[in-house]
Amino acid sequence: MEQLVDVSQTRAIGDAIHYTTRHMEGKRTMKQTIDLLMNDLHKSEIDVLNSMPVGDYAMFRGLEFAAAVNRLSALSVRNGE
Repeated sequence: MEQLVDVSQTRAIGDAIHYTTRHMEGKRTMKQTIDLLMNDLHKSEIDVLNSMPVGDYAMFRGLEFAAAVNRLSALSVRNGE
């Protein structure tokens, strides 16, 4: 994605996707998931994404996270109705 300017953002988004699948299960919309993720990042810093912080993450925006999730070919989504 051209919005990402550094590989550290890509790495952080990859771990954020994994983080959301582990810590934010349940029936949530994408917006709710992003809001919860970004809130966790602002409260606890970006190191919350990995239990063993690697020190080479760069902050990303919620929109960039959503764009990355949207590009997951293996993603399965249920209709909220």
